[in-house]
Amino acid sequence: MNRSTTIFLDRRRRRRARKARTPTWQKIAGIVALTLVLLVGLIVGGAASVAAVAGGVYYYFARDLPDSSIIVTEQESFETVKIYDRTGEHLLYESIDPRPFRGDRTYITLDQISPHLINATVALEDRSFWENPGVNLRGLARAFIQNLQGGQIQGGSSITVQVAKQNFFTREEQFTRSYTRKAKEAILAFDLTRKYEKTDILEWYLNNNFYGNFSYGIESAAQIYFDKSAADLTLAEAAMLAALPQFPGLNPIQAPEDAKRRQGKVLNAMVDAGYISQEQADAAFAEELQVRESALERFDIETAPHFALYALEQVKNEFNTPEDPFFIWRNGLTVITTLDVDMQHEVTCIARQRIAHLNHEDPDIPGCTDLEPVDFLAKRKNIDHNVSNASAVVIRPETGEILAMLGSLDYNDPEIDGEVNIALSERQPGSSFKPITYLTGFSQGLTAADVVMDVRQVFPDAVEPYTPENYDRRYHGPVSLRTALQRSYNIPAVWVMNQAGVKNVVNMAHRLGITSLNKDYYGLSLTLGGGEVKLLDMVYAFSTLANGGVMKGEAVPPEELRPGYRTLDPVVILEVRDRDGNILKQFEKPEEQRVISPQLAYLIDNVL
Repeated sequence: MNRSTTIFLDRRRRRRARKARTPTWQKIAGIVALTLVLLVGLIVGGAASVAAVAGGVYYYFARDLPDSSIIVTEQESFETVKIYDRTGEHLLYESIDPRPFRGDRTYITLDQISPHLINATVALEDRSFWENPGVNLRGLARAFIQNLQGGQIQGGSSITVQVAKQNFFTREEQFTRSYTRKAKEAILAFDLTRKYEKTDILEWYLNNNFYGNFSYGIESAAQIYFDKSAADLTLAEAAMLAALPQFPGLNPIQAPEDAKRRQGKVLNAMVDAGYISQEQADAAFAEELQVRESALERFDIETAPHFALYALEQVKNEFNTPEDPFFIWRNGLTVITTLDVDMQHEVTCIARQRIAHLNHEDPDIPGCTDLEPVDFLAKRKNIDHNVSNASAVVIRPETGEILAMLGSLDYNDPEIDGEVNIALSERQPGSSFKPITYLTGFSQGLTAADVVMDVRQVFPDAVEPYTPENYDRRYHGPVSLRTALQRSYNIPAVWVMNQAGVKNVVNMAHRLGITSLNKDYYGLSLTLGGGEVKLLDMVYAFSTLANGGVMKGEAVPPEELRPGYRTLDPVVILEVRDRDGNILKQFEKPEEQRVISPQLAYLIDNVL
């Protein structure tokens, strides 16, 4: 039994059950009440007694109805959050409202919707929409007869009635059939028609319908199924989408045969309504449509996925509150970030090619300029192998803006846990931590010209004596601190750490921007990368050194401030706007804080 047959049988069983449960007197009373409601909505003359009775019934149902004017604010219930690069031209990510009965939604105006879709919807749902008073009178008359004959509660729902149903009743009420609710829907439909233009009502309808697969509203549906805007829908595509609000599960991704059948029904309705010719309908039905294989393709993140999700978290933390945890979706925020798409592309290419070089693989990566293997990597081809992942961050020192962030080589590769953002994960930094050790030593009076013996040494440590070795397993005798740091010798670095004091080095790291290293004790191996830090923090620290010892960025939220740690954060967001274009946040100039003296910054920069 195919899916459409199953649906049909289920509906027939439900109709029979309702018929058995509904007493005849209730059916007749409900129909009379609904008819009187319609009379008062239409009557312009006639017997006063008829008008009085109808009016009494009308106001009985209308007395506890909400003001229909709230429909305007109801259109702002939720909208997808969009995250862009720094130019506002490259869409990085879209975040849908996670609440139940919410999803992907982008509100658009009627002039941004294909005329084919508008005509297809009217032809299928409510052919008299442009002329009726809010209720489809012919459909209602047909439903009246069916109610008397078969017992099923039919409403002859017009588009305006469906708008009233969507916006003024709870989901439980919407799925509970009753004459009372239908009478109220009719009253609201009349009221909406008196107050608003037909174009407004149709716009609300097309932006609120559920089209299946997370999509609410026609713009989302067009993107999810056909990867295009609603304005660009062809006749064939529009006919297929117009059928979905009635049966969202019979969509071209999950039920392509049923969707095709219903597309034909819509095209026939358009012919009957005079919107298209039979020849146009036949051509549209014969057209082969390019449908996405999966609705999840809509939400694939191709450019800077880790950065986009990091930016989303920043926005959520700043704007969502315990009192309003869904603020960003209720207001349909548009977020302009600091990301430079071209730089992100270059960083990604370089990382992937360097990893390929290390693994003796072909570094010919589509879309990337070929890079020659560097001598440093070539010399280590026998010891650096089976390298599977990499991460990178680029920060502009003068402003603290994050220009690029590579969280992993491939976000979608589960073999390397690609979804994990290594740039935000705590990892051992290796010898990249040494400059912080030397900087601490220089701040206490050591100079780049001081000489230390690079020989086997045993250093006292809290647990047991520590005897470091150089990476090349050799000793180099007397060397200046300048040379020792430039050549990344381990023994001199441990000597400096021992002279400066581990606690002082940790404090310097915190001042420079490292947010980890929170244990009570670290040994001398910390200078060789024995502690765990975030790559983002390390890059931020080095950007401060590159900026003459002045940290640039935006203020750390007061609730996150910690004594001795940095008071600024890297900049991620340039601008945030709500759905109406109101600016909620705008980055104009960075805040700054001097972390170390310009002399120290110059010294470490000169050595490096």
